[in-house]
Amino acid sequence: MTRRDDERIQDILEACGRLAEIAARGRSSYDEDWVARDAANYNLTVIGEALDGLSAEFTARHRDLPVRQAKSLRNKLAHEYFVADSDIVWDTITRDIPALVAKLAAISGTAGP
Repeated sequence: MTRRDDERIQDILEACGRLAEIAARGRSSYDEDWVARDAANYNLTVIGEALDGLSAEFTARHRDLPVRQAKSLRNKLAHEYFVADSDIVWDTITRDIPALVAKLAAISGTAGP
């Protein structure tokens, strides 16, 4: 099933919203809760897949989107899950995801998730 760019952007923003909820609980909650860690990994995987699935035209117009980095993280979480570094995942959730939301909000004219 093919998804349009606007649908993929919505998928990304929804996953970012879920990650924001995980981040709001704090690092110790994240570290102590395997469900939160699994949810974070899943939502980062969704983001990587959705960014990678954006059309070439869209990504050419928005070269500042971290498509390559998100795809790389997605591949690491999906295929090398056993070496996923919780510090890197946490930094991604708390630093990179808010920046991604800001970029997508500017592109789509929305306020975020």
